Amino acid sequence: MPAHRILLLGLLFFLPLCLSAQADSAQLKAAFRFQDGIYLSVASFRANRPDYLWKEVKAKLAANAESYRAQAEFIRPVDAAPLPNDLIWGIVLNGLPYVQLPLAITEDSTVLHFAGMRVRGRICYYEFEREEERLVEIKAYNPLTGRPFRRGNISKQEIINESRILHLPTGQQGVLDRPTLLNMITDDTQLTRTVQELPENADTEKLYKVVLIYDDRNPIFIPVPESSK
Repeated sequence: MPAHRILLLGLLFFLPLCLSAQADSAQLKAAFRFQDGIYLSVASFRANRPDYLWKEVKAKLAANAESYRAQAEFIRPVDAAPLPNDLIWGIVLNGLPYVQLPLAITEDSTVLHFAGMRVRGRICYYEFEREEERLVEIKAYNPLTGRPFRRGNISKQEIINESRILHLPTGQQGVLDRPTLLNMITDDTQLTRTVQELPENADTEKLYKVVLIYDDRNPIFIPVPESSK
């Protein structure tokens, strides 16, 4: 058989395989909808394969997609004991993923707290509010002189907004700061240099923009189940 005919047959055979591979996955963008259910690990989430579908569990939960928050009193398989809180990695409701916040952050062992992913890509982004105790200096003033004559510190609870990022390929998570971000973008040399030039205490807004740029330049593809096509 002539060489050009062998090459043509090879291309005809290879093309359907390429098309099939492309059809089985889709680029993770804002419009991408994950499969609804409960995910016990980042590996399950990355594979878009929930460990439990919602029809397979009983749950008491509330969620607000606009505020990217969700809470659950319990999640348990049908006719089984509730899943341990630390066993649940995250959940997906109406295609939107929520990451469970650890007890060390929420300080609430009675309710499962989840933060919705506001950015989905190779690096995902989410945020949440937490209380933090801080010492605040107070002063007592002399009404005659207007000068302070006594100082002291009191503890005060403040609401802190914390920004976090998740490196989807590895499952690494951390606070959105310069060192954490640099560790996640090592495969983008140009962007790495840009972040290295930022000050050590670069504000969150600048780092957030880097996340968006990185995701745009470094797409990731997620499996799409047959039922979702």
